[in-house]
Amino acid sequence: METFCTTSNMRKHLCILLLFAVPLFVWAQEEIQRERTTGEPVFFETHFIAAEEDSFVVETLYRLRQDAFVFVRSLDAGSNRFTCKGEVVVEILDSTGSSVTRNIRELFLESDDNSQTYLRTRFVQGKFSFRLKPGKYTALLRVEDKESKRQLPDIHRPLHIQTQKKILSTVLPVQFKTDSTNTFVCFNIGGDIFFSQDFALLFLVNSHATPNVRYTLKRVNPFDDEKETIVKDTAVISAFFPSSTVAMNETGDGISASVIQGGENTVFSVPVHGKNLKQGRYEIEILLSDSQKVTTAFGTRWLDMPYSLMDLDIATLPLQFIMTKDDYSDLRSGSRETRIHKFEEFWKKKDPTKETAYNEMMAEFYRRADYAMVTYRSLKEPNGSLTDRGKIFILYGKPTSTERILNPDGAPKEIWKYSSLNKTFIFEDPSKQGNYKLTESK
Repeated sequence: METFCTTSNMRKHLCILLLFAVPLFVWAQEEIQRERTTGEPVFFETHFIAAEEDSFVVETLYRLRQDAFVFVRSLDAGSNRFTCKGEVVVEILDSTGSSVTRNIRELFLESDDNSQTYLRTRFVQGKFSFRLKPGKYTALLRVEDKESKRQLPDIHRPLHIQTQKKILSTVLPVQFKTDSTNTFVCFNIGGDIFFSQDFALLFLVNSHATPNVRYTLKRVNPFDDEKETIVKDTAVISAFFPSSTVAMNETGDGISASVIQGGENTVFSVPVHGKNLKQGRYEIEILLSDSQKVTTAFGTRWLDMPYSLMDLDIATLPLQFIMTKDDYSDLRSGSRETRIHKFEEFWKKKDPTKETAYNEMMAEFYRRADYAMVTYRSLKEPNGSLTDRGKIFILYGKPTSTERILNPDGAPKEIWKYSSLNKTFIFEDPSKQGNYKLTESK
């Protein structure tokens, strides 16, 4: 049982028996949107790789969150599943805006649960391949839900394929596979990487040399766009594959990128330590010893980041349950930047894995806050995390058992039992309007 337990007034001390949770630099909502550090309904990215005869293979990758579609109950007799139909179109436009080529795919998805909370964590991924000559293009993604006839906003990605360059591909951020040295997994989140995870940068060079590799990593400040150097001119051991190229393939659960023999160039895989990178935007410059330079930008995304962490004011509210009145009052005072700093410092002290950016303890706390916010809301208190039931759920997690007693002559009751903690909480709703109050704990 993971618990946030306090003394009788539930404010003086924080005693935590947590196994999971998460970190984070909490931005005001406008900063989150600007940084694009959370999940989105649709991700789209494009990559080109040199091919023979002065042409390039262009790979367009998409990741669609399933709550972007309308799921309806299956018409099959006895089925409890839900289904949806959609359509994905990727079109390549030239510099004049004229269509060069396009691909279309029909989607048919199934799910055991059609709740937004569940579908928000489920994705469908795919890719389309094109063969193009050097030039300036735009890749357009269009997604339509067939049930509602709703079309999501089009996404445009510029694509500039240049000739006579030493770097013969875009830079592809990938995840390592423990069972392979030459096959990787694409993040497929719009060119970004997963929050607090090591990764590699894959790219193609017209060289058979095995040069040394150094890189400089900078973080872009969201408030003023200034760049802070995180790693400066550091040597790394890069994997290189002479006479190779990169091929991407759809797998059962995503997109793979494999280094295959048979090319005239060299594929480089540059490892980057990303577990300690906060959410935000970054720029990395990779320098090879033969003076070739690769520069790319990326962001770190926490796809399932709790909603209650997306706004500083909302994230601060449930902390009143685990802080003294004075500390809570201090946390809420000062400029927004000052309050963000205080918020960070508070959770940094509770982080069980300080060597990573991911704070397991904080994540668990706000996952519970998200659940309580929706599940225990009422007409009187629209934010369910601030109700008595919400407070107990945040502090102690899901009860071992819940009993509801409906008495026509009295107030409805809920009895929550936590077997491993030997605790019982009793709530009553005298108004019979869902406003349960804690009346007894033992």
